[in-house]
Amino acid sequence: MILSPLSRQQTALRICRPLIRTQDLYNPKTQRRRIHKLPQLGHAGAFQRDGIPGMLSPEGYDMAWNQYQGHLVDRLNRLTAGTPLENSTTHDLILAHARQPNAASLFNHASMAWSNHQFFSTLSPDPPKMSPHLTSKINDSFSSPESLKQTFIATANAMFGPGFVWLVRHKYRNDYLMENEFSILTTYIAGSPLPGAHYRRQEQDHNTMMAAGSFGSASLFPGKESKIAYGGADIDILLGVNTWQHVWLMDHGVGGKKSFLEGWWKAIDWDVVESNWHSTTGKERNAENRRSYPLGRVGDVGRRRQTPAEGVY
Repeated sequence: MILSPLSRQQTALRICRPLIRTQDLYNPKTQRRRIHKLPQLGHAGAFQRDGIPGMLSPEGYDMAWNQYQGHLVDRLNRLTAGTPLENSTTHDLILAHARQPNAASLFNHASMAWSNHQFFSTLSPDPPKMSPHLTSKINDSFSSPESLKQTFIATANAMFGPGFVWLVRHKYRNDYLMENEFSILTTYIAGSPLPGAHYRRQEQDHNTMMAAGSFGSASLFPGKESKIAYGGADIDILLGVNTWQHVWLMDHGVGGKKSFLEGWWKAIDWDVVESNWHSTTGKERNAENRRSYPLGRVGDVGRRRQTPAEGVY
């Protein structure tokens, strides 16, 4: 783990109206007003028709993406409707609420929607091979792609509980890692790998825990401290796998998590992974500018980006 432990508890949430029925996941026919929308995957047609070979059946894909991601988007619409936040992307919602103990529900749904989208966006029904350039970079950090595979799958399979496992690039050198080195990061429940969200210790971030001030000064004066928590790292996210049971249980059974992970590795679109790597290096100056923006104030998020009426993600 990259993050250092931060003890915290969750404040009580005030429920103003009944939430979505638990037996319903996502039904677009019930959506009357949708600012946030289900993002379109590049291979959605093939996934819907054939599933993801070796990984998910069409029914498993429909559950893990259409229904579950649709449910997350629906909840974001309900939580932000009529507020300045309804025009904010999931990325901005995560950063704005990572230090706000009383916004656990909004953070959780935005973080899960962002992470699940990252997971599915790196999959392909006909994945290309890893390029020599990317292979060389992986060799530098993991000795070989096979070593990366074994480490990645073993880490994800050993997680006792739901979460995500990520391949990340470290932007700057520290006492343990070289600049541009790749490493593996785990996040639990709806925890986010984004550097600006590292203040939230997600494995203790349940909506029903009662206490205030668990973030100390970070919750009292958001936006004024460093955007990276103590013990955190400034990273870019290249690849991730979702280990939540609803993703793999239908197709692989109770003991089939490793089988799912083996199938996932064969479905990775390495061109997308390499694109994530190269696109991040050219955006670091913009990222530095973004980190200096005071995202912590709730009202600032909706004003920061005005989006077209057709929806945001």
